[in-house]
Parts: sequence; structure tokens; C-alpha cells
Amino acid sequence: MAEIQDFRKTDLFGNPVRTRKGQRGRPSLEISAEDRDVVEAALVRGWSNERIAKAVGISVPSLKRHFRSALAKRDAARDRMEAALFSALARQGIDKGNVGALRQLRELLDKDMARAQQAEMHRRQSEADSAGVKLGKKEAAQQAAEAALQSEGWGDLLKPGGMH
Repeated sequence: MAEIQDFRKTDLFGNPVRTRKGQRGRPSLEISAEDRDVVEAALVRGWSNERIAKAVGISVPSLKRHFRSALAKRDAARDRMEAALFSALARQGIDKGNVGALRQLRELLDKDMARAQQAEMHRRQSEADSAGVKLGKKEAAQQAAEAALQSEGWGDLLKPGGMH
């Protein structure tokens, strides 16, 4: 009989049903660690407040009230997750010698480098546009490549004889 009572204290999804304590109105919202994980994961995915509130099973005002600090870091959530994943890959690849992790690290670094070069090319193009000079794609790419050679990081590897 005790099992039936325990079963009745959870809803269809296994979430605890809040029992009334003889007071009027709704019982106060009790936030679980699972709810916090759901909100943080949804922020990383870029979900709207409405969608997050539905996933947690609360209203949007309740979401804003109880998860104000997490929602304030919405823009940084994805960056924090990517940094944590990169750190885990680095530990697996560098510390433990996991070849698959090293391959993924290399791919991430190459994508970041390509993204940085693309941003540099767009920056130089916009500078040239504001100065009235129109750069072609090849000229902008050449300038971005030269900037990459001068910057720290991959520049030494790109110079002739940089790889041993």
C-alpha cells in the first residue's frame, strides 16, 4: 500500500506533485536540481523563455522569478558549454592520449581559426569600404592570411619550415 501512496505523489513524468499544506493559494514553487539542469540545457540550445517554461512545467513569470541569474547569462551559456566540452576533450586527448579526442580538438581549432580569418576578412573589407576602396575577395583573403601569419598561434606553423 505504501508503494501506491508514493506513486500518487508523482505525476505522469515522474515529477513530484506538490501537496497543499492547509494554506490558501498555490504552494510555493520548489526548484529541483533537475529543473536547473533543464533550464541551463535549454539556454545552451537557444530556446525561448516560453519554451523553457513549458519544458520545466511552470509559467514564464515563475521562470523569470526563480531562474533570473541563469536567464541573465543566456548569451554566455553556449560559450560556457563549448568551453567545458573543449576542456573535457583536451583532458581526454592530451592527458590520456585519446586519439579520437585529439582529432576532434584539431577540428575545433581549425574551425575556430577559419571563423577568425573570415571575421578578419570581413573587418578589412568593411574598413576598405568605409575608406572608399573596394577590395576583391582575393585581396581581402590575402590580407587576412598575412594578418594570421603575424598573429600569435598558427602563424609559426604557416611560415615555411614551421613544421618539424
